[in-house]
Amino acid sequence: MNDARIISQIKAGKKELFDTLIKKYYDSIYCYCYRHVDNKMTAQDLTQDVFITVINNIENYKHYGKFENYLYVIAKNKCKDFWKKKQPIYLESLDKEISNQELSDIENKMFIKEALTKLPELEFEVIILRYYHDLRFKDIAKIMESSVSVTKYRMSRALKKLELYLEGGKL
Repeated sequence: MNDARIISQIKAGKKELFDTLIKKYYDSIYCYCYRHVDNKMTAQDLTQDVFITVINNIENYKHYGKFENYLYVIAKNKCKDFWKKKQPIYLESLDKEISNQELSDIENKMFIKEALTKLPELEFEVIILRYYHDLRFKDIAKIMESSVSVTKYRMSRALKKLELYLEGGKL
């Protein structure tokens, strides 16, 4: 059953179908939030907030495009709100020993994350949606409320800046 049909049935009173949508999209929305806040517990909280917002506003939802894009827009706004409010950051436990290879992998990931955080917000967003969520430029443009050509331009600029940074330059 497609999303439009599920949503129309939810609006008709079959609220138990929310579980279907949540199961279908939870992981991708969680990953999106995690990429923005870099903390598992905070990402879980934000993901939960996204779905609560959807549940509370499903009657107002109008099917103009992919439901997934609608979720990403809500998630983007929740992440922005989180940083505006400067929520406390949960500390992750580090109970296990880390091998040299794992440490090297962690350092590489941290270096890439650091490079990503140096990008302007819109360029960061394009990178996350394209490479971490495998979205098409058309869908990214809808989420970011811009044209496909502007989205591709932002991607090009972001990749050039990342390349410079990773080669030891500055952004």
